Amino acid sequence: MQIRFFSSSPYLIPILTLFLFLCISCGSDDNVFVIPSENDVYHVHFIDVGQGDAIFVSTPVKNLLVDGGVRNSGVVEYLKSLDVESIDYVIGTHPHADHIGGLIGIFHEFEIGEVFDPGVVHTTNTFHEYLATIDLYDIPFTIGRKGMERELSPNAYFELLHPVSPSSNHLNNASIVARVHLGNIRILLTGDLEKEGEADVLKDPDLLQSHILKVGHHGSNTSSTMPFLLAVNPRVSVIQCGEDNPYGHPHQPVLERLAAIETQVYRNDLHGHVIIETDGVNYEVILKNN
Repeated sequence: MQIRFFSSSPYLIPILTLFLFLCISCGSDDNVFVIPSENDVYHVHFIDVGQGDAIFVSTPVKNLLVDGGVRNSGVVEYLKSLDVESIDYVIGTHPHADHIGGLIGIFHEFEIGEVFDPGVVHTTNTFHEYLATIDLYDIPFTIGRKGMERELSPNAYFELLHPVSPSSNHLNNASIVARVHLGNIRILLTGDLEKEGEADVLKDPDLLQSHILKVGHHGSNTSSTMPFLLAVNPRVSVIQCGEDNPYGHPHQPVLERLAAIETQVYRNDLHGHVIIETDGVNYEVILKNN
């Protein structure tokens, strides 16, 4: 099943070409449109790993994996089905097992270029094995902080919007928040960020506006406050949660807030894998059953 969304008119390319000549000196990347090349095709896979997060971003040059679900979540097999042989960047948003457990298998199976982690401590065996496996393969390890960014291709990159000074006392609010830029399309990935963390990110609201939102904390009512949703203003929102999960995710108040901002909602528990395909201007949502 495919549902197409258009983010521009058929006259956008010539208009934007003129716009770039007139505004090439603009200071903010959000105010300058990128003219994509004919080779710019990007994919964002919100992988159905049950009750957990796993997002894979592929570009013509480099790729990015954000979280990996629980151990043996199926993320390794999914990436192999895409003929992935190496992963340039991995983000473990925070130390909970439903986010980093599946990354242990990823580290064993793929060559990894760099791992980003919030640098907060957890006491579980999963977290210790996650760190030990990174050390085993001598994978470059970076403590992720707001302001960091990496290029994915000439017209694509990701930037970290959070955290600044995370605490181990509240691991969800230590989550790394990344905004991925694919041409002119922006995707906001929020980990398990809750309302306190959302308030921190809202201190720079101009950084939040995105076409696609990965809804925080699996659709829990601890996240997705209305001020945050209004700042992001997504056209599409994806909830990564498992079918019949014991937490009741997504919570009804969150679904009501998403309905209020008129965003189109997709869920792994209902739709399977949710894939965004874009050329940097237009995009479509592709639903793929397991």
